Amino acid sequence: MNNSIMVVDDERNILNSLFRVFKMEGYNVLMAESGKAGLELLRHNSVAVVISDYRMPDMDGVEFLNNVKGIAPDTVRFMLTGYADTKAVISAINTGEVYRFVTKPWDDGELKSAIHAAVERFNLVEENRRLAELTKRQNALLVEVNQGLEAKVEEKTKKIREGFFSFVGLYGDIIELHDRYIGGHSKRVASTTKGLASAMGMAAPDVDLVWAAALLHNIGLVGVPREVLDAEEDGLSESEKALFRNNPALSQEIVSKIGMLRQVGVVIRSHMEHFDGRGYPDGLKKEEIHPGARIISVCKAYDSLRHRRPAMPHSDALAKIESERGRMFDPAVVDAFIGYAADIKDDSTDDQASASSVVMPVGVAGLKPGMVLAKDLTTSKGRLLVTKGTEFSEALIEKVRNFNRIDPISGPVHVLIQPAC
Repeated sequence: MNNSIMVVDDERNILNSLFRVFKMEGYNVLMAESGKAGLELLRHNSVAVVISDYRMPDMDGVEFLNNVKGIAPDTVRFMLTGYADTKAVISAINTGEVYRFVTKPWDDGELKSAIHAAVERFNLVEENRRLAELTKRQNALLVEVNQGLEAKVEEKTKKIREGFFSFVGLYGDIIELHDRYIGGHSKRVASTTKGLASAMGMAAPDVDLVWAAALLHNIGLVGVPREVLDAEEDGLSESEKALFRNNPALSQEIVSKIGMLRQVGVVIRSHMEHFDGRGYPDGLKKEEIHPGARIISVCKAYDSLRHRRPAMPHSDALAKIESERGRMFDPAVVDAFIGYAADIKDDSTDDQASASSVVMPVGVAGLKPGMVLAKDLTTSKGRLLVTKGTEFSEALIEKVRNFNRIDPISGPVHVLIQPAC
């Protein structure tokens, strides 16, 4: 707390009198016999209250207090005068912003009370300023800390998300191990869906969502007999047809048991809805169908056409997709898919690529990211690990090596390489 008072007067007896009054009250009293001396003291001392005489040689009280305001604006300013000078009062108020006038002779009790209130006022202003500055610094620090925390949370969330979708990918691998046809179809549909969704400008988190939905959309069919899966729809019984019609809802139920996959389940449920409302299980139409499900619907149909027996050529499959525009499929998705499908290889292109490649056997230890599997990879117990045509990633290589420790792979791994020109 600041309890310093400055008294400025050219009369020494006034100075001594005020010094005695306030020293007895416990104040630190500074004295100056001129405005110039008072300003010099003020530059080197923090003062709560200044009491200045009005009439002083060289620099009157108005000019002095005006200078005090410039040096120490929070210091409370008193004017001491023995003259009933209205102009002086007005000038002091307008120029020096005087807090209070004290006339000579003064009443000690009233003056003490006024000075005490002024000192409290000064210290309150100073404390408010100190707290405001402290709050400002703390807020700046909090902003900095929050920015750091947000960056860390964002990075952590990204890692968790990446780890989670790696788990989803592993789930797809497990489906493929259980049923290579369902797994292979789901992986191809997921890959095409991801590419098409990105090409259509879908945000990255939404692309991950529809990719996961495409990868897991047939999980409800795992366990359905192979002869039922391979049969044409016309040759199925009503109970067998019901297995397929129940798949979207069952697949949703299965994946929704994992909290982070609930939205994925919503997309899966509507992937067999038709744009014109004739699909299942809920008879949704147009924009009622999730955008991701509309994309999966087209990609799924294309893959089924291209890989069923007998397989439909690329151009015929595109024509079939085009023929369902506005009925089974969203026209906007069909248009986007037709453009995207220009980068999808036809059978002849695949054959040419295979013909120009050389099959090379390598050991499990020799697998490298980017290698393409030339033959299905199985273990000595007949377990299918990876299907032909799969490109190895670091994660897939690690999975193969782990399986090899438990159930050794039968023979070498056959991969495709391009011969040197």
